[in-house]
Amino acid sequence: MTTTEAAVVERAQTGRPVRLSALRSIAYEVALNGWRILRETVNDFSLWRIIEYPWSTEALQLRRGELVLDIGSGTSSYPHMLAKEGVDVVVLELDADRVRWQLAKRLATARPGDGRFFPLVASATAMPIRSDSITKLAAISSLEHIPDDAAVGAEIGRVLAQGGVAALTIPYTSRDREHFFKGIRTFVQVERNAFVQEGKAGSFFRFYTDADIERVYMRPANLRISPQRGFGRSILNGRYHETKLTKYWRRFVLKDLFLALIVHPLEERFDRSDPLYVMFTLRKS
Repeated sequence: MTTTEAAVVERAQTGRPVRLSALRSIAYEVALNGWRILRETVNDFSLWRIIEYPWSTEALQLRRGELVLDIGSGTSSYPHMLAKEGVDVVVLELDADRVRWQLAKRLATARPGDGRFFPLVASATAMPIRSDSITKLAAISSLEHIPDDAAVGAEIGRVLAQGGVAALTIPYTSRDREHFFKGIRTFVQVERNAFVQEGKAGSFFRFYTDADIERVYMRPANLRISPQRGFGRSILNGRYHETKLTKYWRRFVLKDLFLALIVHPLEERFDRSDPLYVMFTLRKS
């Protein structure tokens, strides 16, 4: 194929919808981190991510050539998956070492046709981004680790453009949570619905009630919320994740594909207990 023909193909592909299924997410994870992740996963790629990544991509209605701001990426592979689908990604992360990791991973795995990739060392509580400039924003299992979440909520509302959409996944409780991983790991409650793992720096973890979601993320910029979807109820969380079986959490990723595609939909249909996480979008009207 000549350079001109390649350019024509690239233009034809620009704007096409992006699809990221659970199986495709695993395939990308293998491409990015090697076959070993099927036996012992890295970057916290496990059951929840196999549910969250496809949902976020669909919820944002992403198209090739669009730009996404990904908040609190850490060492997540999600922004790389989006880039390989032709999406431009701004990776916003406070930890400089993790941003360097993201940049190194990008340099090692980039290929022609990928979207552009912009790693940025910055705090989500004071983003160096122009107001009303972001049309697509993702925060996947990251906001619960930021103590000043009110500042983050205000910033999300500030940077979103009119008509912009943010896809968020955060831990949930319908009432006060008084423990987390009880009897499995030592988490100390530091404030209402918030915990820190004993002896582990940077392990802050917060649960949100419906009132908290409205106060922190909806009200500051008068954002509209979509119906919430959940995951991790009495089976996937209560009988697996938040139990001693969690030692298998990072092992044998293909088991998570079965749980995500078979058990998760059944649990969401028939189980009315609290989910561990909720997923929803916020729109700036």
